[in-house]
Amino acid sequence: MQCAVFVSMLLVSVAGAAEVPQPIWVEAERFDCVGGWRRDTQHVDIMGSVYLLATGLGRPVDDAVTHVEIPAAGQYHLWVRCRDWLPSHSPGRFRVLIDGQSSSELGRASDDAWRWQRSGTFDLTQGQVEIRIQDLTGWWGRVDAVVLADDGFQPAEQPDDLAAQRLKFGGVSPQVQELDPFDVVVVGAGPSGLGAAVAAARYGVRVALIQDRPVVGGNSSSEIRVPPMGYLGSPPDRVNVTGLSEEFFPTPQGWNRYADSQWMETIVRAEPNIALFLHTRATGVRMKGAAAAPLESGQSGQPGEIEAVLAIDVRTGQRMAFRAPVFIDTTGHAWIGYYAGAEYRVGEEARDEFGETLAPVQPTPRTQGNSLYQAEIVTRDDPVSFDCPEWAYQWREDSDFQPRGDHRRLPDVRRPENFDRPARGRGRNPGDDPDGAVVRRWWVEYGGMRDTVADAEPIRDELLRINLGLWNYAKNHNPATREKNAHRELVWLNFVPGVRESRRLMGPYVMSQRDYDQRVVHDDTIAFTDWGPDIHHPEGFWVAGNDCIHVYGGRRVSIPYRSLYSRNISNLMMAGRCHSATHIAMGGTRVMRPCMAMGQAAGTAAAIAVTHGTTPAGVYQRHLTTLQQRLLKDGCYLLGVHNQDPTDLARSAAVSASSAAEGMPAEQVINGLSRVLGDDRNAWLADGQAPHWIALAFEQPRSFNVAHITFEQRAVPVRIETHRRSGWEPVGQITRLDQRRYVVPLETVTTDRVRFVFARPTAVCEIRLYQESQDVQQAIQRRSERIGPRRDDPRPDLPGIFLDDLEAAAKGVWVESTFGGKYLVYGYLHDNNQDKGDAWLEFHPGVTGRFEVRLAYVAYGNRATNVPVTISHVDGETTVHINQRLAPPLDGRFIGLGTFPLDERSTIRIDNTDTDGYVVVDGLHLLP
Repeated sequence: MQCAVFVSMLLVSVAGAAEVPQPIWVEAERFDCVGGWRRDTQHVDIMGSVYLLATGLGRPVDDAVTHVEIPAAGQYHLWVRCRDWLPSHSPGRFRVLIDGQSSSELGRASDDAWRWQRSGTFDLTQGQVEIRIQDLTGWWGRVDAVVLADDGFQPAEQPDDLAAQRLKFGGVSPQVQELDPFDVVVVGAGPSGLGAAVAAARYGVRVALIQDRPVVGGNSSSEIRVPPMGYLGSPPDRVNVTGLSEEFFPTPQGWNRYADSQWMETIVRAEPNIALFLHTRATGVRMKGAAAAPLESGQSGQPGEIEAVLAIDVRTGQRMAFRAPVFIDTTGHAWIGYYAGAEYRVGEEARDEFGETLAPVQPTPRTQGNSLYQAEIVTRDDPVSFDCPEWAYQWREDSDFQPRGDHRRLPDVRRPENFDRPARGRGRNPGDDPDGAVVRRWWVEYGGMRDTVADAEPIRDELLRINLGLWNYAKNHNPATREKNAHRELVWLNFVPGVRESRRLMGPYVMSQRDYDQRVVHDDTIAFTDWGPDIHHPEGFWVAGNDCIHVYGGRRVSIPYRSLYSRNISNLMMAGRCHSATHIAMGGTRVMRPCMAMGQAAGTAAAIAVTHGTTPAGVYQRHLTTLQQRLLKDGCYLLGVHNQDPTDLARSAAVSASSAAEGMPAEQVINGLSRVLGDDRNAWLADGQAPHWIALAFEQPRSFNVAHITFEQRAVPVRIETHRRSGWEPVGQITRLDQRRYVVPLETVTTDRVRFVFARPTAVCEIRLYQESQDVQQAIQRRSERIGPRRDDPRPDLPGIFLDDLEAAAKGVWVESTFGGKYLVYGYLHDNNQDKGDAWLEFHPGVTGRFEVRLAYVAYGNRATNVPVTISHVDGETTVHINQRLAPPLDGRFIGLGTFPLDERSTIRIDNTDTDGYVVVDGLHLLP
């Protein structure tokens, strides 16, 4: 009888279930219109999905809206997965409206976990209804998914069960789309991923570049806006990482010179061998043979091979599989290696493991923290108030912070005591910064004492509270900045932190402090860093005392190829901050230009591996010379490696020139080096009357269709000529002046002599000549046509004629700088206050008429008071002396030198003879 009753009840239950509509599951990130909400893809691997984030800075953002079909009339319960990110105050509140009917208020909970909230019951008719998410506060409310279901449905909380429900009810596509195989899959489109993808594609392999954000660039993107840096160098050696880094980041380095995501994407999309997948999050891997088994930090792993990377389009929920013989992990967090069971490390190694004096005695899980780094503050016509929420950190007096000057660093190579004892203070003092340190202050940092992967979301949320409190102090409380900020308004605060450190994948070689101490030059060097170990205290903003270990800045250190491929996953490579290094060593390789150099090396190696049907380790064993010579050809600098490319025709030529400065002979352009190194400029410089040319002669006529020209700094106009019976005939030219290195496509010419004629004297480091295949030559031609001058050229809009400082002919050492801020174009030149009497800059306007001549410079207290400027004009010469410690009187930028009759031979020369300080030149303005 009991069995009969049980069977009867079961039959009723099944019958009833057949009549109940399936839950209507809507992922918030897939709404038809997300309004003012932003898709946040940063924490998928931790909380299970992309979600919407309200980034209104206290102003409710526009509603997110979508429409769904109700299959049958009835009563539906509303479930919303959300997170109260600060339960003590619940700042991120919102509600959901179903066809105008409001849910209860959401975003309040007893803890800060992601969870489902049941928030109302709705009587709905069959047909289409509108779902609207309405932000109530503007303070970073967040929504993952919305579900309408009958009373018997319970959404899952456990990650595996939740993933199964998403799959079952349409949160993601039921089928995995198997894409056609690629040759190389690169995951992560930060600097290292961009370098890897473009390098591989240019060697003819098909590349998938997967990026979870809507833009490329990673930390250098227009979202995060960290300037792409390397060590700035010392004169005359001011060239940092070269190769693709110069193409993606064409402006000279500076802390206020940001990369351009649109520009970077343009370069990527110009490559026909790259398929770019934006809005695509990698969620796992599929292995050949045994299933992937993620390891713990420091755990030994089993050999394995990746078959495919699994990913999802965050806008549509479409799941995809990307297959390839080689995979490159440039995710920063090393997600691909982690999924695949690759060996990795997190945190600080023990001092004795690698003999690192800067490491702690015992290992720790501590890392460096994250920074939001960027905000936007605008000035209004009328006064603007800022009502700081009580849940932000509150500082009202200078004494509420750590004392000013508290964060002094040690001058030598040793570990500070406060790195090994409790060191949390009251917060770093922003001083009298009008921005309150919310704009471009690296030390507003948090997370090193937590897990920068598992705790990424609460780390970001804590940074939001810190930054609001700092702005409140500058806006409302600091007597030195209150008045300055009366009309200023904080309108945007970044929500995608720049991450310095998390997992580091282990390769056959692990870089350590020894590489810096001993300046190890590896036989397999593929890149370099000269940033030096830069290890921020894990307390970040909160630290009391020494804030950072930063040593060996400017010491060039070799990065070996063996640090770019996994020691146990045979077809996995890595580049960027997740390459094989200790905590200490990674502190010197994590900055963006060395990261891009690592990416370029990994991509080049991957292409070699695919072409030869081998593994990344096979490239090391059998094709290392090919890898290094390709990197040199593509503009990279490798410590201890010279150009030995047998296909470079210039290497066999006899070199002559119109003239040569002392110590800078013509032969330097084929000496195997393409840059200044220390005091050795490795360049030819003309030192005579025009025309200024350098010529290459061959014993027998040779054919070539591509010329490589590398300047010491920026280019000048160049005409390429070949010798025929009738004399010298032009075959190519350089007219763009925004790069240091140019690869010039030519129609194939056969000649025994070629020369390069320069518009004015300039230092030239290297010339190469090649006869490339038709495909390669056409690709070079395509790049030269598609990627023109930068769209955001900052040249001033002035009447008459403006010449930038880099358009002047130069003698001696001139250093690019941005110090002082108020400069024209990308910066200015100065003489480094040295070699007095041996350095000059000379402008050749080449115009005829009567012009007022104005010189631009940036004033400062260390400038010369007696800078001679000589104008050679139709009536003779006039010399004017300028006091550059005084601000320029014309718009704070220019000083008038007089009005003169000029012709095509006229020049304006600024020299440093007998000057008593720095001589500065920012540009020349000629006004008719």
